[in-house]
Amino acid sequence: MPNPSSSNAPLLVRSSLAPASTVFVRELPGRNDVFVAQLAAICKRVGAELHVVPAGEPYAENHVWMQDAVEFLERSDGSGTVALLGVRNQAIDDFAKHRLPGVETHRVGAYREAFASGESTAGEAGDSWIDWFGNLEASPPTAMWPNGRVLYGVNPATDGQLHPDVVAFLAEQGLQEPLALDVGWLTVRHVDEMSSFLPAKDGGFYVAVPDPLAALALLERLDQEGQGATPLLSPYEEGTTVASILADEDFVRHNERLWRERIEPAARTLVEGIGADVDRLIGLPVMFRASGESRTPNVVNCLVLPGRDGAAGQIAMSDPHGPMVEGEDVFQADIRKRLADVDAEIHFVDDRQYHKWAGNVHCATNAIRPLKL
Repeated sequence: MPNPSSSNAPLLVRSSLAPASTVFVRELPGRNDVFVAQLAAICKRVGAELHVVPAGEPYAENHVWMQDAVEFLERSDGSGTVALLGVRNQAIDDFAKHRLPGVETHRVGAYREAFASGESTAGEAGDSWIDWFGNLEASPPTAMWPNGRVLYGVNPATDGQLHPDVVAFLAEQGLQEPLALDVGWLTVRHVDEMSSFLPAKDGGFYVAVPDPLAALALLERLDQEGQGATPLLSPYEEGTTVASILADEDFVRHNERLWRERIEPAARTLVEGIGADVDRLIGLPVMFRASGESRTPNVVNCLVLPGRDGAAGQIAMSDPHGPMVEGEDVFQADIRKRLADVDAEIHFVDDRQYHKWAGNVHCATNAIRPLKL
Protein backbone atom coordinates (compact mmCIF):
# COMPACT_ATOMS: atom_id res chain seq x y z
CA MET A 1 0.00 0.00 0.00
CA PRO A 2 1.17 3.58 -0.56
CA ASN A 3 3.17 5.22 2.20
CA PRO A 4 0.76 7.66 3.89
CA SER A 5 3.56 10.16 4.44
CA SER A 6 4.33 10.48 0.73
CA SER A 7 3.18 13.42 -1.38
CA ASN A 8 0.39 13.19 -3.92
CA ALA A 9 2.47 14.67 -6.72
CA PRO A 10 1.88 13.02 -10.12
CA LEU A 11 4.06 10.07 -11.02
CA LEU A 12 6.57 9.91 -13.86
CA VAL A 13 7.87 6.95 -15.81
CA ARG A 14 11.58 7.60 -16.23
CA SER A 15 13.46 7.26 -19.50
CA SER A 16 16.81 5.55 -19.93
CA LEU A 17 18.46 8.99 -20.16
CA ALA A 18 17.84 9.52 -16.43
CA PRO A 19 20.86 8.53 -14.30
CA ALA A 20 20.35 5.46 -12.12
CA SER A 21 21.01 5.09 -8.42
CA THR A 22 20.35 1.33 -8.29
CA VAL A 23 20.38 -1.46 -10.86
CA PHE A 24 18.71 -4.82 -10.24
CA VAL A 25 19.51 -8.29 -11.54
CA ARG A 26 18.51 -11.79 -10.42
CA GLU A 27 21.13 -14.33 -9.40
CA LEU A 28 21.19 -17.44 -11.57
CA PRO A 29 24.08 -19.49 -10.17
CA GLY A 30 26.34 -21.04 -12.76
CA ARG A 31 24.52 -19.39 -15.66
CA ASN A 32 24.79 -15.62 -15.29
CA ASP A 33 27.85 -15.23 -13.06
CA VAL A 34 29.89 -13.48 -15.76
CA PHE A 35 26.96 -11.25 -16.65
CA VAL A 36 26.51 -10.16 -13.02
CA ALA A 37 30.23 -9.46 -12.64
CA GLN A 38 30.21 -7.38 -15.82
CA LEU A 39 27.19 -5.41 -14.59
CA ALA A 40 28.90 -4.76 -11.27
CA ALA A 41 31.92 -3.25 -13.01
CA ILE A 42 29.74 -1.13 -15.30
CA CYS A 43 27.58 0.15 -12.42
CA LYS A 44 30.69 1.09 -10.47
CA ARG A 45 31.77 3.40 -13.31
CA VAL A 46 28.63 5.53 -12.90
CA GLY A 47 28.32 5.28 -9.13
CA ALA A 48 25.20 3.07 -9.20
CA GLU A 49 24.59 0.27 -6.73
CA LEU A 50 24.07 -3.21 -8.17
CA HIS A 51 21.35 -4.98 -6.20
CA VAL A 52 21.47 -8.73 -6.83
CA VAL A 53 18.23 -10.49 -5.96
CA PRO A 54 19.36 -13.90 -4.65
CA ALA A 55 18.42 -17.19 -6.22
CA GLY A 56 15.92 -19.38 -4.40
CA GLU A 57 12.67 -18.83 -2.59
CA PRO A 58 10.34 -17.00 -2.52
CA TYR A 59 10.89 -16.65 -6.28
CA ALA A 60 10.92 -19.39 -8.90
CA GLU A 61 14.31 -20.11 -10.44
CA ASN A 62 13.30 -18.98 -13.92
CA HIS A 63 11.82 -15.67 -12.78
CA VAL A 64 14.78 -13.65 -13.96
CA TRP A 65 13.11 -10.91 -16.00
CA MET A 66 13.53 -8.02 -13.57
CA GLN A 67 12.31 -5.41 -16.06
CA ASP A 68 8.96 -7.14 -16.30
CA ALA A 69 8.29 -7.37 -12.55
CA VAL A 70 8.05 -3.71 -11.57
CA GLU A 71 8.20 -0.19 -13.00
CA PHE A 72 9.96 2.32 -10.76
CA LEU A 73 8.14 5.64 -10.98
CA GLU A 74 9.18 8.99 -9.52
CA ARG A 75 7.08 11.63 -7.81
CA SER A 76 7.23 14.70 -10.06
CA ASP A 77 8.09 16.93 -7.09
CA GLY A 78 11.18 14.81 -6.38
CA SER A 79 9.77 13.48 -3.11
CA GLY A 80 10.46 9.83 -3.79
CA THR A 81 10.20 6.58 -5.71
CA VAL A 82 7.03 4.53 -6.16
CA ALA A 83 7.31 0.89 -7.27
CA LEU A 84 4.44 0.03 -9.59
CA LEU A 85 4.17 -3.71 -9.01
CA GLY A 86 3.52 -6.10 -11.85
CA VAL A 87 0.19 -7.77 -12.53
CA ARG A 88 1.53 -11.12 -13.78
CA ASN A 89 0.66 -13.31 -10.77
CA GLN A 90 4.35 -14.03 -10.11
CA ALA A 91 5.93 -13.76 -6.68
CA ILE A 92 8.86 -11.75 -8.01
CA ASP A 93 6.44 -8.96 -8.96
CA ASP A 94 6.57 -8.11 -5.24
CA PHE A 95 10.35 -8.04 -4.92
CA ALA A 96 10.36 -4.27 -4.33
CA LYS A 97 7.92 -4.76 -1.45
CA HIS A 98 10.06 -7.54 -0.01
CA ARG A 99 13.54 -6.08 -0.50
CA LEU A 100 13.10 -2.29 -0.56
CA PRO A 101 11.26 -1.41 2.66
CA GLY A 102 11.75 2.33 2.19
CA VAL A 103 10.13 2.41 -1.23
CA GLU A 104 6.42 3.14 -1.64
CA THR A 105 4.59 0.42 -3.58
CA HIS A 106 1.40 0.45 -5.59
CA ARG A 107 -0.45 -2.01 -7.82
CA VAL A 108 -2.94 -1.08 -10.52
CA GLY A 109 -5.35 -3.54 -12.07
CA ALA A 110 -5.67 -7.28 -11.60
CA TYR A 111 -4.06 -10.27 -13.23
CA ARG A 112 -5.83 -11.03 -16.51
CA GLU A 113 -5.85 -14.79 -16.09
CA ALA A 114 -7.81 -15.70 -19.22
CA PHE A 115 -5.75 -13.28 -21.29
CA ALA A 116 -2.41 -14.54 -19.96
CA SER A 117 -3.35 -18.21 -20.25
CA GLY A 118 -4.40 -17.90 -23.89
CA GLU A 119 -8.07 -18.53 -23.23
CA SER A 120 -8.99 -15.15 -24.70
CA THR A 121 -8.78 -14.34 -28.41
CA ALA A 122 -5.76 -12.10 -27.92
CA GLY A 123 -4.00 -14.63 -25.74
CA GLU A 124 -4.44 -17.29 -28.41
CA ALA A 125 -2.73 -14.91 -30.84
CA GLY A 126 0.34 -14.79 -28.61
CA ASP A 127 -0.27 -11.66 -26.53
CA SER A 128 0.05 -13.40 -23.17
CA TRP A 129 3.22 -11.49 -22.18
CA ILE A 130 2.00 -8.07 -23.28
CA ASP A 131 1.12 -7.01 -19.69
CA TRP A 132 4.71 -7.46 -18.53
CA PHE A 133 6.51 -4.18 -17.82
CA GLY A 134 9.14 -4.62 -20.50
CA ASN A 135 6.18 -3.31 -22.47
CA LEU A 136 6.20 -0.04 -20.51
CA GLU A 137 8.85 2.60 -21.15
CA ALA A 138 9.15 6.38 -21.42
CA SER A 139 10.73 8.70 -23.95
CA PRO A 140 13.17 11.42 -22.91
CA PRO A 141 12.02 15.04 -22.57
CA THR A 142 11.64 17.06 -25.77
CA ALA A 143 10.39 20.58 -26.49
CA MET A 144 7.01 19.08 -27.41
CA TRP A 145 6.86 16.79 -24.39
CA PRO A 146 8.92 18.23 -21.51
CA ASN A 147 8.31 15.15 -19.36
CA GLY A 148 8.56 12.67 -22.21
CA ARG A 149 5.75 10.26 -23.03
CA VAL A 150 4.74 6.88 -21.68
CA LEU A 151 5.38 4.23 -24.34
CA TYR A 152 3.58 0.91 -24.51
CA GLY A 153 3.08 -1.80 -27.08
CA VAL A 154 -0.04 -2.99 -28.87
CA ASN A 155 -0.79 -5.78 -31.30
CA PRO A 156 -2.87 -4.27 -34.14
CA ALA A 157 -4.01 -7.70 -35.29
CA THR A 158 -5.78 -8.50 -32.01
CA ASP A 159 -6.15 -5.15 -30.23
CA GLY A 160 -4.07 -6.69 -27.44
CA GLN A 161 -2.20 -4.11 -25.39
CA LEU A 162 -0.52 -3.41 -22.07
CA HIS A 163 -3.05 -3.75 -19.25
CA PRO A 164 -5.65 -1.00 -19.88
CA ASP A 165 -5.87 -0.15 -16.16
CA VAL A 166 -2.14 0.53 -16.08
CA VAL A 167 -2.28 2.72 -19.19
CA ALA A 168 -5.25 4.64 -17.79
CA PHE A 169 -3.50 5.13 -14.44
CA LEU A 170 -0.43 6.59 -16.10
CA ALA A 171 -2.55 8.79 -18.38
CA GLU A 172 -4.34 10.13 -15.29
CA GLN A 173 -1.03 11.47 -13.98
CA GLY A 174 -1.41 14.15 -16.67
CA LEU A 175 2.27 14.62 -17.50
CA GLN A 176 3.21 11.95 -20.07
CA GLU A 177 0.44 11.19 -22.55
CA PRO A 178 0.76 7.48 -23.47
CA LEU A 179 1.83 6.58 -27.01
CA ALA A 180 0.96 3.16 -28.43
CA LEU A 181 3.51 1.40 -30.65
CA ASP A 182 3.20 -1.70 -32.82
CA VAL A 183 4.85 -4.68 -31.14
CA GLY A 184 2.67 -7.31 -32.77
CA TRP A 185 5.58 -8.57 -34.87
CA LEU A 186 7.56 -9.62 -31.78
CA THR A 187 7.16 -12.90 -29.91
CA VAL A 188 7.12 -11.28 -26.48
CA ARG A 189 5.35 -8.08 -27.61
CA HIS A 190 7.47 -5.66 -25.57
CA VAL A 191 8.28 -2.11 -26.54
CA ASP A 192 11.77 -2.40 -25.01
CA GLU A 193 12.65 -4.85 -27.79
CA MET A 194 11.93 -2.36 -30.58
CA SER A 195 13.53 0.83 -29.26
CA SER A 196 15.97 2.34 -26.78
CA PHE A 197 17.17 5.87 -26.09
CA LEU A 198 20.87 6.65 -26.08
CA PRO A 199 22.54 9.89 -24.93
CA ALA A 200 24.13 11.93 -27.72
CA LYS A 201 27.37 13.90 -27.52
CA ASP A 202 25.49 17.03 -28.64
CA GLY A 203 23.30 16.88 -25.54
CA GLY A 204 20.30 15.32 -27.25
CA PHE A 205 19.54 11.68 -27.77
CA TYR A 206 19.32 8.97 -30.38
CA VAL A 207 16.58 6.37 -30.83
CA ALA A 208 18.04 2.94 -31.51
CA VAL A 209 15.87 0.41 -33.33
CA PRO A 210 16.63 -3.08 -34.69
CA ASP A 211 17.50 -3.00 -38.38
CA PRO A 212 17.50 -6.36 -40.17
CA LEU A 213 18.61 -4.68 -43.40
CA ALA A 214 21.78 -3.47 -41.68
CA ALA A 215 22.55 -7.02 -40.58
CA LEU A 216 21.88 -8.48 -44.01
CA ALA A 217 24.03 -5.82 -45.67
CA LEU A 218 26.96 -6.78 -43.42
CA LEU A 219 26.57 -10.44 -44.33
CA GLU A 220 26.26 -9.66 -48.04
CA ARG A 221 29.46 -7.60 -47.93
CA LEU A 222 31.31 -10.40 -46.18
CA ASP A 223 30.05 -12.92 -48.71
CA GLN A 224 31.23 -10.75 -51.58
CA GLU A 225 34.63 -10.52 -49.89
CA GLY A 226 34.97 -14.29 -49.82
CA GLN A 227 33.96 -14.73 -46.18
CA GLY A 228 30.83 -16.80 -46.83
CA ALA A 229 32.13 -19.73 -44.78
CA THR A 230 32.70 -17.57 -41.71
CA PRO A 231 30.61 -18.84 -38.79
CA LEU A 232 28.42 -16.70 -36.54
CA LEU A 233 26.05 -17.22 -33.59
CA SER A 234 28.24 -20.10 -32.39
CA PRO A 235 26.88 -20.14 -28.79
CA TYR A 236 23.36 -20.67 -30.13
CA GLU A 237 23.53 -22.45 -33.49
CA GLU A 238 25.79 -25.12 -34.91
CA GLY A 239 27.06 -24.76 -38.45
CA THR A 240 25.54 -21.36 -39.17
CA THR A 241 27.64 -19.29 -41.56
CA VAL A 242 27.36 -16.04 -43.47
CA ALA A 243 26.48 -17.95 -46.64
CA SER A 244 23.95 -20.26 -44.97
CA ILE A 245 21.92 -17.34 -43.66
CA LEU A 246 21.93 -15.59 -47.04
CA ALA A 247 20.93 -18.83 -48.76
CA ASP A 248 17.75 -19.02 -46.67
CA GLU A 249 15.53 -16.99 -48.98
CA ASP A 250 12.46 -17.17 -46.74
CA PHE A 251 14.44 -15.86 -43.80
CA VAL A 252 15.97 -13.04 -45.83
CA ARG A 253 12.61 -12.01 -47.31
CA HIS A 254 10.97 -12.11 -43.90
CA ASN A 255 13.55 -9.72 -42.45
CA GLU A 256 13.28 -7.39 -45.44
CA ARG A 257 9.50 -7.24 -45.07
CA LEU A 258 9.77 -6.84 -41.32
CA TRP A 259 11.80 -3.67 -41.67
CA ARG A 260 9.68 -2.25 -44.46
CA GLU A 261 6.23 -3.12 -43.09
CA ARG A 262 6.58 -3.08 -39.29
CA ILE A 263 9.82 -1.78 -37.78
CA GLU A 264 10.43 1.32 -39.90
CA PRO A 265 6.79 2.52 -39.66
CA ALA A 266 6.76 1.96 -35.89
CA ALA A 267 10.06 3.82 -35.56
CA ARG A 268 8.63 6.80 -37.45
CA THR A 269 5.51 6.76 -35.29
CA LEU A 270 7.78 6.85 -32.25
CA VAL A 271 10.00 9.76 -33.26
CA GLU A 272 7.09 11.81 -34.60
CA GLY A 273 5.03 11.06 -31.51
CA ILE A 274 7.70 12.24 -29.09
CA GLY A 275 8.71 15.31 -31.08
CA ALA A 276 12.11 14.09 -32.27
CA ASP A 277 13.63 14.34 -35.74
CA VAL A 278 13.73 11.25 -37.91
CA ASP A 279 17.48 11.73 -38.37
CA ARG A 280 17.89 10.76 -34.70
CA LEU A 281 16.99 7.17 -35.57
CA ILE A 282 19.87 4.69 -35.56
CA GLY A 283 19.31 1.19 -36.87
CA LEU A 284 21.42 -1.55 -35.28
CA PRO A 285 21.99 -4.98 -36.89
CA VAL A 286 19.46 -7.50 -35.54
CA MET A 287 17.70 -10.30 -37.42
CA PHE A 288 14.45 -12.00 -36.45
CA ARG A 289 12.89 -15.40 -36.93
CA ALA A 290 9.44 -15.65 -38.45
CA SER A 291 8.20 -16.44 -34.91
CA GLY A 292 9.20 -12.94 -33.79
CA GLU A 293 12.18 -13.96 -31.66
CA SER A 294 15.46 -12.22 -32.38
CA ARG A 295 17.80 -14.73 -34.01
CA THR A 296 20.83 -12.55 -33.39
CA PRO A 297 21.04 -11.11 -29.87
CA ASN A 298 18.92 -7.97 -29.77
CA VAL A 299 21.46 -5.26 -29.04
CA VAL A 300 18.69 -2.64 -28.93
CA ASN A 301 17.41 -4.28 -25.73
CA CYS A 302 20.21 -2.72 -23.69
CA LEU A 303 20.83 -1.14 -20.28
CA VAL A 304 21.67 2.57 -20.56
CA LEU A 305 23.39 4.24 -17.59
CA PRO A 306 24.07 7.93 -18.28
CA GLY A 307 27.10 9.45 -16.63
CA ARG A 308 26.84 11.71 -13.58
CA ASP A 309 29.26 13.72 -11.47
CA GLY A 310 31.72 13.81 -14.35
CA ALA A 311 31.65 10.06 -15.01
CA ALA A 312 31.24 8.78 -18.55
CA GLY A 313 27.96 7.12 -19.49
CA GLN A 314 27.85 3.35 -19.90
CA ILE A 315 25.78 1.02 -22.06
CA ALA A 316 25.56 -2.73 -21.41
CA MET A 317 24.63 -4.40 -24.69
CA SER A 318 24.31 -8.02 -25.82
CA ASP A 319 27.35 -9.57 -27.43
CA PRO A 320 25.98 -10.10 -30.96
CA HIS A 321 28.30 -13.06 -31.67
CA GLY A 322 28.68 -11.94 -35.24
CA PRO A 323 31.19 -13.20 -37.82
CA MET A 324 34.81 -12.94 -36.66
CA VAL A 325 37.13 -11.56 -39.32
CA GLU A 326 40.79 -10.93 -38.52
CA GLY A 327 40.05 -11.20 -34.82
CA GLU A 328 37.20 -8.70 -34.83
CA ASP A 329 33.46 -9.27 -34.48
CA VAL A 330 32.04 -7.58 -37.57
CA PHE A 331 28.70 -6.84 -35.91
CA GLN A 332 30.40 -5.28 -32.87
CA ALA A 333 32.58 -3.12 -35.08
CA ASP A 334 29.59 -1.94 -37.10
CA ILE A 335 27.62 -1.09 -33.95
CA ARG A 336 30.49 0.93 -32.51
CA LYS A 337 30.74 2.84 -35.78
CA ARG A 338 27.01 3.55 -35.83
CA LEU A 339 27.12 4.72 -32.22
CA ALA A 340 30.22 6.90 -32.60
CA ASP A 341 28.25 10.01 -31.61
CA VAL A 342 26.67 8.40 -28.54
CA ASP A 343 27.90 9.86 -25.26
CA ALA A 344 28.62 6.57 -23.51
CA GLU A 345 31.03 3.66 -23.50
CA ILE A 346 29.69 0.49 -25.13
CA HIS A 347 30.18 -2.84 -23.35
CA PHE A 348 29.21 -6.08 -25.10
CA VAL A 349 28.26 -8.36 -22.22
CA ASP A 350 27.66 -12.07 -21.83
CA ASP A 351 23.87 -12.47 -21.83
CA ARG A 352 23.84 -15.90 -23.47
CA GLN A 353 21.48 -17.49 -20.96
CA TYR A 354 18.95 -14.71 -21.43
CA HIS A 355 19.09 -14.82 -25.22
CA LYS A 356 18.44 -18.56 -25.10
CA TRP A 357 15.28 -17.71 -23.16
CA ALA A 358 14.20 -15.06 -25.71
CA GLY A 359 15.34 -11.98 -23.79
CA ASN A 360 18.37 -9.74 -23.54
CA VAL A 361 20.11 -7.22 -21.27
CA HIS A 362 17.27 -4.76 -20.67
CA CYS A 363 14.82 -7.59 -19.97
CA ALA A 364 17.18 -9.02 -17.36
CA THR A 365 17.73 -5.77 -15.45
CA ASN A 366 15.82 -2.90 -13.88
CA ALA A 367 16.80 0.44 -12.39
CA ILE A 368 15.68 3.18 -10.04
CA ARG A 369 16.29 6.55 -11.69
CA PRO A 370 15.49 9.22 -9.08
CA LEU A 371 14.68 12.84 -9.93
CA LYS A 372 17.09 13.81 -7.18
CA LEU A 373 20.29 11.80 -6.77
